[in-house]
Amino acid sequence: MRARLAAIAVAGIALTAVPATVVRAAPARGVLVCTWGGTPDAPTGVFTASPGVTNTPSTGPVEFTATGELGGGEGCTGTLTFRGVLEPGTSCLAAMPFQATATGFLPIRYAEGSVGPLGTAPVVLYDSDRNPVGSEQAQFLTAALDQGDQLLSNCNSPEGLTRATWSDTLELYGSSPEN
Repeated sequence: MRARLAAIAVAGIALTAVPATVVRAAPARGVLVCTWGGTPDAPTGVFTASPGVTNTPSTGPVEFTATGELGGGEGCTGTLTFRGVLEPGTSCLAAMPFQATATGFLPIRYAEGSVGPLGTAPVVLYDSDRNPVGSEQAQFLTAALDQGDQLLSNCNSPEGLTRATWSDTLELYGSSPEN
């Protein structure tokens, strides 16, 4: 029970750090909106990290993979996977910037994340020429509330959090993707 309350407190603190812009207006014409890794009610995306992420900021880079099925409508098919590196300083409470390669959903080929509460910082999506083609916003907090005891236990362990589930929303601007 104590760990569950701590998870709720951490989620509440993290939510206060998320910019007000996460409340989205209806997508502009030509924008494709997809779910990635399920929905907040049923997260199916899988995040893995090596070394594991702990409550202590990392002293070196953390390699990660994030993968999940796409859904949400026409054009939102396939499995998108990010493989990248979180910069030193990443912890269970805060993610440092990251760079990743993306496979499985054109035109996305690269992703860059900014500093923010772990798993909630906005991410810019790029094509193969490094032109911005969209954005994504992970939803780790819903999964953290559902898995609070386990996540807190993993963050407090020497090996850290090495696996978690999440969901996401992708927005692609302009053209439709090709798989």
